[in-house]
Amino acid sequence: MLDMPTLERVAPIIRHAAHPLRLRILDFLRPEGSEQPVSSIVDACGASQAVVSQQLRILKDQGIVSCRRDGPRVLYRIENRAVLLLLECIRRHGRGGCGE
Repeated sequence: MLDMPTLERVAPIIRHAAHPLRLRILDFLRPEGSEQPVSSIVDACGASQAVVSQQLRILKDQGIVSCRRDGPRVLYRIENRAVLLLLECIRRHGRGGCGE
C-alpha cells in the first residue's frame, strides 16, 4: 500500500493533469527533450491559443511543464518526468493493458 506522504505528493500532479486537453498537451510534449512553441501545441491539439495557453499555465503552475523564451517564442517542455510514467500507463490502458 502506498504511504500517505507519497499519495499527498502525487495527488496534485494527477489532479492537474487529469483533463483531456492537458493530457493531449502532455502527450504532444512527451518525446524526450521535446520543446515546443505554443503555436505547435495549438496546431497539434486543435484548440484555440487562448485555451491552450490557459491549460499550459495550469500545468506550469504545478511544475508539470516549464517554459523558456527563445526570442519571440515561448517553448514548453515536460518538467516533471514522473508524468511520463502516467502517460505510459494511459497509453497501455488505451490498448487494454495497465491493469485492465
